[in-house]
Amino acid sequence: MGLIQALGIDGRILLAQFLNFAVLVFVLWRFAYKPVFKILEERRLKIEKGLDDADTAAKSLLLTEEENKQLLIKARQEASVIIENAQKQADLRQQAVVGKAEEEIAAITEKERAKISAEKEAIMSQLKNEVSSLVLAGLQQFLSENMTDKRDQEVVSKIVNNLEK
Repeated sequence: MGLIQALGIDGRILLAQFLNFAVLVFVLWRFAYKPVFKILEERRLKIEKGLDDADTAAKSLLLTEEENKQLLIKARQEASVIIENAQKQADLRQQAVVGKAEEEIAAITEKERAKISAEKEAIMSQLKNEVSSLVLAGLQQFLSENMTDKRDQEVVSKIVNNLEK
């Protein structure tokens, strides 16, 4: 003990200081460190939860973006199919309208051809009647006149002049 007394250390005071330090550590641990550690742990858990939520939100955002891309691609494909079907239907309708118009044109054309043919036949019949009447009249005049060569030429000229008028 001589060394401890030589250094000026008193055992009772050292023991009292040790007890004071132990009480101080206990009080600090109980009322200061423990609540501070509890607050720090809660904050760490909140930060960890926030990071997990952020990762989850980022993953969810990526999935949503991918789903949106897929939906957009699908919508474009469906729109393309709808446009293609509409184009086909329009072509079919156009062909039906054109076919109907062609049939109507053919019917009208055939009807007009028949009408023209009937008119042509009527005109030809009328022309035959007129020509035969003229020929008959000419022959009557020709036969009623005296038949000489000179007279024949005069009658034929006269008939031709009558036909030209």
